Amino acid sequence: MKYICEKCFDLNNGVTHTKGSIFIEIILWICFIAPGVIYSIWRLTTRGKVCKICKEKTLVALSTPRGKMLSEKSEEYR
Repeated sequence: MKYICEKCFDLNNGVTHTKGSIFIEIILWICFIAPGVIYSIWRLTTRGKVCKICKEKTLVALSTPRGKMLSEKSEEYR
């Protein structure tokens, strides 16, 4: 699915971004099981698509009315 970024008006598929650090997650799992589980769950719940260019979570599907409007607006700037 194609998306358009509300911030930079780039058309892309977006990339999946997970907050936190895999290094810290591994350390927590090795040293302390319970905090490792909690941290892993938190990381999974904060996963989302972000813009490839500006890394913001302001992606809108092109198939939506808002996406079509942003696409037309971005044509004016190009």
